[in-house]
Amino acid sequence: TNIKLMKNSIYIILAIITTLIGCTDTSNKENTPNGQYIEKNKEGIVKTIGHFINNKRDGLFVYFDDRGKLQAQENYKNNKLHGEQITLHNTGKIKSLINYINGEKNGSYTKYYKTGKQQETGSYLNNNKNGEIIWYYDNGEKNILYTYEQGVLSGPTKIFSREGDITEE
Repeated sequence: TNIKLMKNSIYIILAIITTLIGCTDTSNKENTPNGQYIEKNKEGIVKTIGHFINNKRDGLFVYFDDRGKLQAQENYKNNKLHGEQITLHNTGKIKSLINYINGEKNGSYTKYYKTGKQQETGSYLNNNKNGEIIWYYDNGEKNILYTYEQGVLSGPTKIFSREGDITEE
């Protein structure tokens, strides 16, 4: 499914990045970043890997915690978030998938519980929630359904029981 494909993509990207780490290191803070960027903590563990063009983030950036465990990956275009941002729980499971266009949230998004089950789904339009936003119980059943128009709650709200029955409209 989508999550398996996403996990496989992350592993492939990590393999490529690991290969590139030995090639160049432009993490010297005194220089204007241009090209591959690698930031390490005091222990020498990689915290950030990315790419700059003329001091602007461009392309894939990958972030790790102090122990070197993957935390997030995001794409940039001309120093603005552009494309899918993936964040991970400390368990290694996906925490959120959010789409950006020119620095603004646009398109579908999904947030997940640490168990990997969906917590919230919906979409953004120009940084505002737009359309149906659904919150889920940790058992996977719908909890609350909201309807937004350009960030403003605009439609009916439905509340569901843990068993999936509508309890309030």
